[in-house]
Amino acid sequence: MKIFTFGLCGILVSGAACAALPFTGMYQTIDDETNLPKSIVKLYEYKDGNDSLLAGRIVALYDEKGNVSETINNPVKIAEKVAGSPKYVGLDIIWKMEWDSDDSEYTDGKIMDPKKGSVYSSEIWKDYNDKLRVRGKIGPFGRTQTWNVLSDSDLPAELKNIDTTNWKPIIRK
Repeated sequence: MKIFTFGLCGILVSGAACAALPFTGMYQTIDDETNLPKSIVKLYEYKDGNDSLLAGRIVALYDEKGNVSETINNPVKIAEKVAGSPKYVGLDIIWKMEWDSDDSEYTDGKIMDPKKGSVYSSEIWKDYNDKLRVRGKIGPFGRTQTWNVLSDSDLPAELKNIDTTNWKPIIRK
């Protein structure tokens, strides 16, 4: 009986360790100035040694009318202030986010403002409305954005089945 209990505990612990990180998925960012949709970011899990971490990559941009204008299959606009001048779409803007199960949030990661090329400390959590709250900060000062959860029906066809299995963030500073 002891062997069975020990084996069952081992299975449960390994299953919990293999579970996906919370908050992975597609999110719509909102422009702080215009209050219109700005981009779609895919939050994905990746491994760094034995650690499972969260990163975020821009997979689509909206035009000034609120329509998807670029996707990961056809990036156009250049992030001129980011090292190497990559395209916005395909750019990792969040990395090294660690899950804090005690506080149900991500901490100790980084977030980039691709328009400025600036990198900040970051925290991510969900509020009572199940909206994602993303905060970039320097010390105690910072700015928090609300990102909307997107379902498959909200996405262009080419974004519905993105395979992030082999994604690792490309960090540009």
